[in-house]
Amino acid sequence: MSEQQPKNAVGSDGVVMIYGVVGDAWDGLDSKSVIAGIRALGDVRELTVRINSGGGYVSDGLAIYNFLAQHPARKTVVVDGIAASMASVIAMAGDAILMPANALMMIHNPWNVVIGDADELRKGADTLDKMKDSLVGIYARRTGKAEAELSEMMDAETWMSGDEALAGGFATEVTGRVEAAALLRADLSKLRLTNTPDALRRDREIVAAVAVPSRAALPAEHTQGEPDMSTTPNPAAPQAGDTVDVNALRAEATQAERQRASEIRKAVAAAKLGDDVATTLIEEGVPLDQARAKIIDAMAARDVQEPSRSVIPVTADAVDKFRAGAVAALLGKSGLAKPDASNEFRGLTLREMAREALEIRGVSTRGMRPMDMVKAAMTHSTSDFSFILQNVAEKAMLRGYEEAEETFQRWTFAGTLTDFKPASRIDLNAFPSLREVPEGAEYRYATIGDRGETIQLATYGEMFSITRQAIINDDMSVFTRIPQRMGRAAIRTVGNLVYAVLTGNPTMSDGKALFHADHKNLAGAGAAPSTATLDAMRVAMATQKDRSGNSVALNIRPTYLLVPVALEGATKVVVESEFDPSKTQRVPNSVRGIAEVISDARLDAASAAAWYAAANAAATDTIEVAYLDGVQSPTLEQEEGWKVDGLEFKVRMDAGVKALAWEGLYKNPGV
Repeated sequence: MSEQQPKNAVGSDGVVMIYGVVGDAWDGLDSKSVIAGIRALGDVRELTVRINSGGGYVSDGLAIYNFLAQHPARKTVVVDGIAASMASVIAMAGDAILMPANALMMIHNPWNVVIGDADELRKGADTLDKMKDSLVGIYARRTGKAEAELSEMMDAETWMSGDEALAGGFATEVTGRVEAAALLRADLSKLRLTNTPDALRRDREIVAAVAVPSRAALPAEHTQGEPDMSTTPNPAAPQAGDTVDVNALRAEATQAERQRASEIRKAVAAAKLGDDVATTLIEEGVPLDQARAKIIDAMAARDVQEPSRSVIPVTADAVDKFRAGAVAALLGKSGLAKPDASNEFRGLTLREMAREALEIRGVSTRGMRPMDMVKAAMTHSTSDFSFILQNVAEKAMLRGYEEAEETFQRWTFAGTLTDFKPASRIDLNAFPSLREVPEGAEYRYATIGDRGETIQLATYGEMFSITRQAIINDDMSVFTRIPQRMGRAAIRTVGNLVYAVLTGNPTMSDGKALFHADHKNLAGAGAAPSTATLDAMRVAMATQKDRSGNSVALNIRPTYLLVPVALEGATKVVVESEFDPSKTQRVPNSVRGIAEVISDARLDAASAAAWYAAANAAATDTIEVAYLDGVQSPTLEQEEGWKVDGLEFKVRMDAGVKALAWEGLYKNPGV
C-alpha cells in the first residue's frame, strides 16, 4: 500500500475545503498551505470556502482570514456542518456566508496551555486577551454588533443554528435544511468545549453522518491521502450524501480509541508515572489533550514531593529572575503596575540596578565611577540592563497606545497590507444584485477592478534616548512617561490621518472630491443636525445608486454620526429624544436612534459646524485603515547611542488610510 500524502485543501476549481483542524498541516489546513494553494490558482474571480471544522490554531486561522479578506475574488463561504471557534472566524471573510438551517456556528474565547513561572502565566493571559480583542473586532466588523455584546457571547461559548447566525449577522443566507445531520466526523471530545449542543454530544460510537459534497464532484486534490469512505467491499455501501455505514464508523471510532490509548501510554511512560496512571486515564475515557494536562499536573505534584527526582529542567536562572524582578520593580515604581512589596529589587535606584546587572554576570564594579559603571551596564555583551529598560519602555508605550481616547477605530475598517507598494481595493458596492440567467444561458462575469481606490502604507516615527545622566539621576520619566506619550502619539497619528480624509475632502479615482454634488453625498444647503437634516441624510444615503450601470439603489443605512465636539450635545438631543425637539407638539421623533453619535475635536479644528455620517464599514466601503501585516500597535526598537551617551529608542508605526468609496459617507457643511 502506497504511503498517504498530506491533503490539498485548495482545489483547481477554486474550492477551499476547511474540513478538519485549522492549522493541521497533514490536512493541508495550515495557513502556509492554504494561502499557497489559493495563490497558485492565479487570477480567479470566484472562491468557494466550504467549512466543516471545530476550529484550530488562532495564528493559522487569522492568517487565512486576513488573506481571504484581502483577496480580490468574490468569496462565498458555505458552512456544510459546523464552523466553530477559528473556523467561524475564517467564515467571516466571505462576501456571502451560506448556512443550512441545521448547520451550526460557534464562537468562544481563545485558550492555550502555558507552562512556566508566574510571569510566563501572566504573559500568556495577556496574549489571550489580545487574541480575543482581535477576534471580537472581526466579528464586530461583520455583524455590526457592539464589542461588549460579542465578548459576552464568546465568554458563554455561543452556538448558533443557521437561522440564529443569520439573525445575528454572522451569516448572509440560510439555505435548505440538510436531511443528514451536519456533524463533524472528528471526535468533538478532542475540542475544549463547555457548552456543546446536545445534538453534537457523542459517546464512543459515532451514529450520525456528515453531509458532504459528493466525492465525484471534487477534484482529486481534495481527497489526496484521505481514506475513501464512499466505497467499501460491501456493494450495498452508501454513497456520498447518504447515511454512512455505521459499521465503518464504528471501526473508525475503534481505531481512534486505540490511538488515544497508545498516545496516553507513551506520555505516561515518558513522564515515568507508572502504568496505573495510564490505565486510569484510558478507562475513564479522558480525551488525549486533557490526559496530557493531567500528566503534567501529576509530574508537577511529584516533583514538589520528590525534588531529587525532578525531570523538568529549571529554565529561570538567576539572570532570568533578576530581569523579571527588575522589570516588575520598575513598572511598580513608575505607576504602570501595582507595586509588589515582596520584590527584592523594588527599593533599588536605576544606578543600583545597573550595578546589579553587571555583578550578576560576574563583572566586578568595585572602584568604577558611576558614569563608567552605567555605561558598562548599557554596553555589556549580554545587555541585561538594556533589556530591562527596553522592556519597561515598551510596556509604557503600549499602555499609552491602549489608553489613548481615540474614536476612529469605531467607525473605520481595519485592513492589512503586506508591503509598502500601492494596493488596489475593489469597489464592493459594485454588486448590489445578481443578473437573471435564462434557462440554458451562460452565466456572465461581473466587471471588477476598474473602479477601485489605491491604498499605500507609510511609516511614522520618532526617536528618544535614555542617557547615562538620566540613569544616574534616577529619572524614571525618560523611559516611562516619554514612551507612554509616544504610544499615545502613535495612535493619534493614525487618527489624524483618518479625520484628515473627512476634512480634507480628497480626490477619488473618478477625478472628483470625496464629498461632491455628483456623488450625491454632500448636502446642498448647510444646516445643523435636526430631525429634517438627519432625515435628508438618511434618504440620500439609502438612495445611492450602484456604479456598475444597473442604477440599483444600494439601500445603505447610516450607523455613525461624526460631529465636532461643539455639536455633540445638540446632536444627541435630536437623536435620543422621544419626540421631535423642533416641534411644539408631541410629534414622534422620526430619527430617534438613527445612528451612534461620535464627536472628535479634530473636526472642530476644521469646522465647528460641518458634520458627517458613515455607514457600517463591515458592510459598506467607507474608510480603511491598513496596517503592515495587520499589526495595529507601534513597535519599539533600541540600540546603543552614538550621538548620545546612552541608549537610543525608535518608535515606529506603519499605517495607511484611504477613503474606498463615497456611497457610505455623507457630509453636511453646517451653518
